[in-house]
Amino acid sequence: MDITGVLAAVAVLAAASAFGVWRKRTDGAVREVGGAGGAGTGAAGSDRLGAADLGIELDPRATLVQFSSKVCQYCGPTRRILTELADHHAVAFVDIDAEDRLDLARRLSVLRTPTVLVLDGTGRITHRVSGPPRRAELAVAVGDLVGAEAG
Repeated sequence: MDITGVLAAVAVLAAASAFGVWRKRTDGAVREVGGAGGAGTGAAGSDRLGAADLGIELDPRATLVQFSSKVCQYCGPTRRILTELADHHAVAFVDIDAEDRLDLARRLSVLRTPTVLVLDGTGRITHRVSGPPRRAELAVAVGDLVGAEAG
């Protein structure tokens, strides 16, 4: 048996396993975007969204944005979570078809669906989720924005 082939197979399995562990750990995690300086997703001008981008007026406290696609397995359940959070906190929610808005998806580096963005009252992206969101983490992020506005 050729040892090179065995080593290559072991390396591929190790890399695939490492990717799987990383993906499981990060999938759906709510991560804060930018910092105190207001830096956003990295591309110039891509850290804020307005009514013209979304097709709805921004909520003065928070707006939830979901990028979906027709073939997305998790978009329906994510939409239900976001609808419940928006109703609970009385904030805006918009679901955007990434295929219909490729310009916006590219500008915001949306690489998969669902992708969820949490915006503050000025349209600044404060949090981002790739994949199905973790409900509790997302609720805290929205609650923090809504609470900050109230306080």
